[in-house]
Amino acid sequence: MSGWNISPQEVGSVLSATAAHLGEEGGSDGLLGQMDRMETDITQASTHINSSPVSFALGEFAEYYFGLMGDMLSLTASALEATSEATTAYVEGNTEMALEAQRNAGEVPEPEPPTRPGNAQIV
Repeated sequence: MSGWNISPQEVGSVLSATAAHLGEEGGSDGLLGQMDRMETDITQASTHINSSPVSFALGEFAEYYFGLMGDMLSLTASALEATSEATTAYVEGNTEMALEAQRNAGEVPEPEPPTRPGNAQIV
């Protein structure tokens, strides 16, 4: 029989490290920070160039890549949340199984009556 062996502390470490790569909204780190800097740089470039075709091209570039990065953020955040929930369920399931085992530790089930050949019970 196969079993699960999940270390919640190690999962937490991976989740924290991954969340750090995403960064925090309004922060300067991670993918969110890079997106903020990229938006600023594209806006400044478009303003300084002062060319409609170039500004249009920069706008299309930004729209495409911000869409991709937004999808990356959404999918990664969803995976982090689902992994956290699954790990919590695993821990709570182990706790519930341990409590159930403790509750049943002193109980001795009634033995089944013996049977004769041909499966007829002796009464």
